Amino acid sequence: MFLKIQRQLKIFLLIICYCSDLIIGGPDQRRLLKYLLTDNQYNPIERPVQNDSNTLPVTMNLALQHIIDFDGKNEAIVISGWMTIMWNDYSLKWQPEEFGNIQTLRIPSTQIWTPDILLYNSADEKFDTTMKVNAVVQYNGDVLYVPPILFKSICSFNIAAFPFVSIRKIFHSYRTFILNISLCFFLDTQYCALKFGPWTYDDAGINLTAESSQGQLDAYVKSAEWDLEDFSATNNGTKYECCPTVYPYVLYTIRMRRRSLYYFTNIVLPCFLISCMTLLGFLLAPGSGEKLTLQITILLTIVMFSLLLSDIMPPSSNAIPIITVYFMCVMIMSTISVVASVLVISLHFRNSKNYSMPLWLRKYICNYLAWLLCMKRPGHDLSWRAIRRKWTTSIHEPNNINGSIDNRHSKIPSELLLNNTFELLSTNVINIDKEPLELLENDEKQHSDSLLEFSVPSVTKIQRSRHHHNLSKELYTCDMEMVRSELRIIISQLAILTNHFRQVDKHDDESQDWQFVAMVIDRLCLIIFAIVMILFTVLTFFNA
Repeated sequence: MFLKIQRQLKIFLLIICYCSDLIIGGPDQRRLLKYLLTDNQYNPIERPVQNDSNTLPVTMNLALQHIIDFDGKNEAIVISGWMTIMWNDYSLKWQPEEFGNIQTLRIPSTQIWTPDILLYNSADEKFDTTMKVNAVVQYNGDVLYVPPILFKSICSFNIAAFPFVSIRKIFHSYRTFILNISLCFFLDTQYCALKFGPWTYDDAGINLTAESSQGQLDAYVKSAEWDLEDFSATNNGTKYECCPTVYPYVLYTIRMRRRSLYYFTNIVLPCFLISCMTLLGFLLAPGSGEKLTLQITILLTIVMFSLLLSDIMPPSSNAIPIITVYFMCVMIMSTISVVASVLVISLHFRNSKNYSMPLWLRKYICNYLAWLLCMKRPGHDLSWRAIRRKWTTSIHEPNNINGSIDNRHSKIPSELLLNNTFELLSTNVINIDKEPLELLENDEKQHSDSLLEFSVPSVTKIQRSRHHHNLSKELYTCDMEMVRSELRIIISQLAILTNHFRQVDKHDDESQDWQFVAMVIDRLCLIIFAIVMILFTVLTFFNA
């Protein structure tokens, strides 16, 4: 039993030793590490050149994996990827035959010399966010260092075209002299520069160059907001005031364009629809109280969208974004629409008791402008010939201008008939006063004629008849005076009522004129605002 346990323990120890050899790399790798780092007295802070006057060539490349975020408000871009840095270290060379044919060795980057290449325009709190990983060393001394990165870099945000599509017209002339026009759509394009260089070494110590003129995009994952158009690299150098030497750096430029569908559907399209509702306010009746309420509500909504947009946009004064210009135009139009609505409502509720309509307003608004806007008015001929004939007659007859302004204010047939009735009533009153006298005279004449023809009556009968005649005449005269006075009172009351209704009709006509002026101005504002809205929209979306 004991021998069995001892045998199992030996097997377990052998397995541990075998695994430890695999983990450590075996005795050859152990000897190689000891030879490179200990026996040769390797110093990780020593620049790996045989002569201090020599320049160490260092090449680098940047692999872009994903554009995590582009904060336009803070003007910073966050990207993930890795750097590929290569150089040759003469102290890390060996003969593979002497060390078990080992040609590649992984060494922690903290134990060997590495160039202090950093992102100059870093916006991260730690500034250097590269992760320390192993470096791959070849037997000939070539070192490959590929640290993963998560950079937050400063990137100027060009807000001029945010976030609209600009259209550029490209004219192609072919041999057949046929002119073809092609429209190329470009979203607002942003350029971000990543400046990599050694922090302490100048060009005498390190000659930093880009491995290729293009960055590496093999593992790039597309962004939902940005389309990557170009990723180029250029070699440059700069001098600082502190030092006369040139410090090399590699400039990687990221050119990307925005996918504006999100902004179009959530900001631009709602704003356009709300601005179109401004036109609906002019379609409401001028006397409607909801007219002004709708215009003010639209204005407040546009202001809310403008505040929402200001939270996204950076506070920059270098350029004005197209969308900001569009919002400003829409806001100005909405403000003017509120003022126009107030003016229209004020004109609609005016009357002749407080305001007298000027002649020019009646001439140019009620006639010429109404004809130009193809507006119709019941009881009025707004044709061009009728308007010209009307105002031409008014010019030739200046005394009758007020009478020719509106035929509704002249005497209508019913008023003429009523005046004729008054004349007939007055005549009848006079005739009634004359008729009894004529009747009495006729009776007396007939009575005298009868006396001559037949016989002479007695004195008593003649006196009685005269007394009766005088009494009837007095009674009849008294009755006629009463009737005539009552008829005169009735005629005066009818005249008062007629004048009152005539004035009421005149005031109503004046009020209708003011209402018609309000309708004409409302129609004019509708047409002007529709044209301006279309022009603003076309110029904004098709700005080259």
